[in-house]
Amino acid sequence: MIGIFPGSTRGYGQNVIYTAAVFLLAASFFAPPAEAQRRRGGDEPPAITFVDVSMRPRNDRVAAVGSSRARQEVTLTARVAGVVSDVFFEGGSKVSADEPLLKLLSEPEAIAVETAEAQRAQAFDTVERYNQLSSGSITRVAKSEAETALKVADAALRAARYQLDQMTIRAPFAGVMGLTNLQPGDYVAVGDAIATIDDRSTLIIEFTVPEAVASSVKIGLPVRANPIARTGDVSNGKVQAVGTRIDPVSRTLRVRAEIPNTDLSLIPGSTFSVSIRLPGEEAPELPGLAIQWDRAGAFVWRLTGENTVERVDAVILARNGGRVLVEADLEAGDKVVHEGGGFLRAGQTVNPQNS
Repeated sequence: MIGIFPGSTRGYGQNVIYTAAVFLLAASFFAPPAEAQRRRGGDEPPAITFVDVSMRPRNDRVAAVGSSRARQEVTLTARVAGVVSDVFFEGGSKVSADEPLLKLLSEPEAIAVETAEAQRAQAFDTVERYNQLSSGSITRVAKSEAETALKVADAALRAARYQLDQMTIRAPFAGVMGLTNLQPGDYVAVGDAIATIDDRSTLIIEFTVPEAVASSVKIGLPVRANPIARTGDVSNGKVQAVGTRIDPVSRTLRVRAEIPNTDLSLIPGSTFSVSIRLPGEEAPELPGLAIQWDRAGAFVWRLTGENTVERVDAVILARNGGRVLVEADLEAGDKVVHEGGGFLRAGQTVNPQNS
């Protein structure tokens, strides 16, 4: 403690000057290291680490909501009228292509086939007998008539078999059958609905995208689809088809995507949340620690050939873990400050260290 002692020969002014000198010495002693170094005249460049800039595709995602349907879906109808004889399926059962599903009473059609087969056999025997005879034993006209009769019999047999085949409804493709109320003894007329059949091995999702990104949507782009009713159940597919016109009212473009459904767990008609990753131009990718901030926004320090730093403004486009994709005046191979950039100033010389 500094004071004025009784009997001291120092004047008041001398004591004030002495006290101020002591406080200045103490302030210099307890000054922050950087400030103390500056006062001591230290000009050693600060050590920093740097990284090389890499370029990555700039991918944007477009989100939409769409409804799904089966890859193939048909409502089976009766092509001929008749009485139901047998029903070979149940709602929800899996069937193979061309598998019989329903049969109508077909006794008259079966008799017609037998008759046509007999007439064809008779016409064939006549032609064979004429062919074995000598040319002088049978006239050319008779032989021609026999051959014509055989052709007519062949056509009649095919027609009879076709009519008989119409009495059995078959699956046009492999799929899952819908519900039916038909049972043996029911009468069906031409055009009556029998049941639905869906090929659910692949689902088609229809949705729309905004006009602003319509030109970027191409067939084959990857698609992620998530049933709204089943959060977290994500399926990966691709764009199957793209519309050719922008809707003049909604200013959107229709898009179809397909997603696999090998286990048939997804049901046609479900609503899906869909996102498409759109390809874009390449953009610089940096570690997140390289980004600095001030009142003007985000920026990075680029290392020059003279080991000085220059400011480069940056706009963050996307984050992926500890790395960021930015829009900045940077090129592949540029070196930017990774660590140690918090107290730099433009044009300052630095001591680069490898990361």
